[in-house]
Amino acid sequence: MTKTDDAALVVFTSETRQEILAHAGSRGWVLSPKSVEHCPYLVCCRRQDWENKAEGIAPRTAFLVGRISTLTRLDETKNSRGQARFRIGISEFADVAVAEVWRKELRNPVAYAGLKQLGIQLKRLKFQPVPDASTGSDKARGGLTIAEAKKALAATFGVRPEDVEITIKG
Repeated sequence: MTKTDDAALVVFTSETRQEILAHAGSRGWVLSPKSVEHCPYLVCCRRQDWENKAEGIAPRTAFLVGRISTLTRLDETKNSRGQARFRIGISEFADVAVAEVWRKELRNPVAYAGLKQLGIQLKRLKFQPVPDASTGSDKARGGLTIAEAKKALAATFGVRPEDVEITIKG
């Protein structure tokens, strides 16, 4: 896959727009990091479930386009085949409403396509910064686990994660 100006990673997600913006990205995807290197954009398509029905977005509709800023392996999560899951970070986003972008025949909730192929016109997108995107991680929003904190501190101080002790007082 060669990099094009409109290459996109397309996900079929039940995450709400607010969740994606609060986390500055979409989480939990099994994907090819090499393929994502060629994609400057993330396109989120609605997978309807009880939690997101209030948004009023029709199933299979593209509702958000983000500029991919990071791809982070989530060490603590894997699928049933042992494949790693990733968080796709975004720095900017544009709201869209393009019906039937997600095709029914797709079985995997991750696909790759050009924006033009999806019916999304890049020049018409009005990107805006993701709120608090300057932090670029879930950690700044209270999403840090003890295991993540130990791993980060271990890397900072050049020790093993099991050598880090954390005490929480409250």
